Amino acid sequence: MLTRSSFISLCVLICLMAGSTAILAAELVPGGDFEDIKNGDELRKDSKGLDWYESRKDTDEGSGLLKFSKKNIKGNKTKKAMIKGHPELNTYLSYRLAEPQHMAVTATYDILVKEILPDDNRSAFMFLGRVKDKKGGPNSTGKERFVFLGFENAAEPGKLNLFAREGSSKWAERTLIAEGLDTKTWYTIKVEANIPEGYYAVTIDGVVDAFELESHYYKGKTPDKISHISFASWNDGAGTFYVDNVSVVDQ
Repeated sequence: MLTRSSFISLCVLICLMAGSTAILAAELVPGGDFEDIKNGDELRKDSKGLDWYESRKDTDEGSGLLKFSKKNIKGNKTKKAMIKGHPELNTYLSYRLAEPQHMAVTATYDILVKEILPDDNRSAFMFLGRVKDKKGGPNSTGKERFVFLGFENAAEPGKLNLFAREGSSKWAERTLIAEGLDTKTWYTIKVEANIPEGYYAVTIDGVVDAFELESHYYKGKTPDKISHISFASWNDGAGTFYVDNVSVVDQ
């Protein structure tokens, strides 16, 4: 029989477990819905704290391609970020996590790809990684990237493929996660990263469930921590896309 004292002890244990769960699932990207952003200048500026910023600083023109949007984009009426692709410029949207993570993180985000320019046929990149070489900002080189995702045009017009770069593979060796996605359509993507083991799983809500991948690495080494999330368009991988509702939680 459950006595009064044992019942109280059980309640205390449940509360402690609930508290531990809350701590383990701490949000590392407060403001991931962009609702507190006032304008594009604020979005692009790096305040050196917990904020979104344009991290590549390629040129003023390149940084200016990171834009703040209040428009109704395919049913999304809330505030969001947009990167406008350019075939000669690099643009990054980055967030410095509240705490660098060495074990496991789960990231989710909504993305709508408007266009991938056909010249290099790759863009709308998402990275989870770190700062290593102190050049070009976080996730700007292979040695800094743990998760490496991107989109390309599919064979059918108006369709996209989501791909990953695993290990140190070249572009021709990329892994297709999902084929035949629609342009100008919102998708919710979840990435569950196991940092010590060097792998992650990608889920696209309603499309793909837990597609497991090897982490990206450089010269046989994978990043041992994740400190930043980034979205990017490159001069050799240009595309225009929107991002919203970004979350990264520790595990």
